[in-house]
Amino acid sequence: MKKKDTYIIDKASAEMSLRDYLSKRLQFSRRSIISLKKSGGALVNGTVSHMNILLKEGDRIAIAFEDHESENILPEQMSLDIVFEDENLIVLNKGAGMPVHPTRKHVMGTLANGLAYYWMDTGSSIKIRPINRLDKDTSGLVVFAKNAHIQHLLSFYIGKEEFKKEYIAMVHGQVLESEGTIDLPISREAEKAMKRIVHAEGDRAITHFRTISVFDEYSIVKIILGTGRTHQIRVHMSHIGHPLLGDTMYGGSTELIERQALHAEKITMLHPISKQWLTFEAPVPSDMQRLLIKYF
Repeated sequence: MKKKDTYIIDKASAEMSLRDYLSKRLQFSRRSIISLKKSGGALVNGTVSHMNILLKEGDRIAIAFEDHESENILPEQMSLDIVFEDENLIVLNKGAGMPVHPTRKHVMGTLANGLAYYWMDTGSSIKIRPINRLDKDTSGLVVFAKNAHIQHLLSFYIGKEEFKKEYIAMVHGQVLESEGTIDLPISREAEKAMKRIVHAEGDRAITHFRTISVFDEYSIVKIILGTGRTHQIRVHMSHIGHPLLGDTMYGGSTELIERQALHAEKITMLHPISKQWLTFEAPVPSDMQRLLIKYF
């Protein structure tokens, strides 16, 4: 099934070749441009055009993508909490306990399975392309691209102001600093191990935090990621002596909550096509809300 994105040539892009416009303005890879050339997927004013054609202000460029559903993701009917959707991307609010993508242990019951069914049910055939991922027991916002080009454009935003992720976490102990930044490298504890540790030879990881409330047993902090390493928030908060409530892998206790108390609450991002700023929010789920009610 072909999907089309349309662009209008502005004055700054006039007199560029179609190839240069795709490469420099839309950031298509060389391989993608070759694929479009072979498939006739680049149209100028409704006509398949040569890559060397010079564009004029006001020209309409339509890019047709041939996209197919992922062969290894089985559709599964489930209730999805759709926060936003347009022709380029969809944003879902994931519940705790649900993986984003199938694994050997979780072939079904993932967010991707539910999304595959939703697209099948609406007559679409779209590959599953998550832009950000969450751990199985972390709740909150996940963004999916609807085609390879949107995924490619959004990949440039990750770790930058154009794609800012904010989390709410509940951690053991009293976090007395009003705010801070943890800039410590993270690596696997051992080869092929799931657990991560702070290690000098790891990849750089940056976590910004701001303390919201401090109680006798735990604190509530808002976290903004500067990088997106696996288990980053869990590893960093544990390393500074404040593991997440419920996070037994990194020293937390399940006395107050049975999963890590972490929720991806807000995403602020630049839309890759319209260039408008978008903000998505997901309310804190009930299991974390109960810990707030206890004190108010």
